[in-house]
Amino acid sequence: MRGRRERLLDEVDVISAVSGGSYTAAYYGLFRDRLFTDFESAFLKRDIEQDLVSLLLNPVTATTLASPQFNRSDLAAKWLGENIFAKSTFADLNAKGRPFVVINASDINTGMTFSFVQQQFDFLCSSIDNYPVANAVLASSAVPGVFAPIAVRNYDVDCAERRNSWIGGALKTGNIFSREYQVALALERYSDPRRMPVVRLVDGGVTDNLGVRGSMMSPVLHFGNVADMAGVFDQHRLDNVARVLVVVANAQAYGEYDWSKQGLEPGLIDNVQASFETSIGVINSETVSLAMRGFRQWADHVSARPSRTGKPPVDLQFAVLTFDNIRDAAQRRAFNDVPTSFALEAQQVDFVRSMGKRLLFESPEFKTFVARSH
Repeated sequence: MRGRRERLLDEVDVISAVSGGSYTAAYYGLFRDRLFTDFESAFLKRDIEQDLVSLLLNPVTATTLASPQFNRSDLAAKWLGENIFAKSTFADLNAKGRPFVVINASDINTGMTFSFVQQQFDFLCSSIDNYPVANAVLASSAVPGVFAPIAVRNYDVDCAERRNSWIGGALKTGNIFSREYQVALALERYSDPRRMPVVRLVDGGVTDNLGVRGSMMSPVLHFGNVADMAGVFDQHRLDNVARVLVVVANAQAYGEYDWSKQGLEPGLIDNVQASFETSIGVINSETVSLAMRGFRQWADHVSARPSRTGKPPVDLQFAVLTFDNIRDAAQRRAFNDVPTSFALEAQQVDFVRSMGKRLLFESPEFKTFVARSH
């Protein structure tokens, strides 16, 4: 690129992560290339599930869990902070610079994506700097029924964001079918902390399992200005960007349930799990379609900037990696049978990692991007 060899990874501007992907994204954001040396033993091939179960069963934690202000998810987040994320806060994460890491959860108060960025915390009249990264990651992966929601306080103060927000203008349009109006309607509820003193967060997959529709394309991250794209593109970069690659990693699996194969009635946990996974599957295809359209609109918007007169339009490639792209039916079934768990076998971890690389390198959009970048 630009006449010299460099890593494509060093050209990444934004990583938007949700659910299990938040662990990898946050680790890379904090520790960079240590991801390739430490993360396998620290997380991927570690029996995190057993560690968390042992923690919950420890009599010493019983007093802590007895507090109404501290639930099992808070305890798990504390463990993650101490054992995986080195007690890091978002001040530590954001100080690293590019890539800008966005961790996404779901706000069950409003039914909207909650992105752990300062723009989102502005609506709560607070700063994200001191918020623990581990708590955000746990919120992003807090599957309903398995983990309790993570609580974030909504402060009862008259802060600038509540006085000078774009929300009022969006609501005045009365365009109930626009995304900006719907997001504004949800965020407007934060403006009265007496109605919502605490925001409850669960797995980001409930609202956007791909981390693109509810975060990168949300007016929350760019204050209604789609050209800004989460604050990572300043004016100079917008004027000079030539090629953009968006990679969407869709790890949604479509395995068969044992109770279904055996003709049995699902239990409570099975019912919750199946309902959760069904809802994710239904919205994934729609999310990809909307995100693709949104990013193309962004590219067109940037290309039309007067300051770019005479320059070619932004070349956007949108690659979607999914197990559906595996041509061999038997191999595709094998990947769909890999469970979502904190305790995968080492062979399963290697299995999935190798397929991710293969799917990326086989992607026509990725090939086109690389070819045009030389």
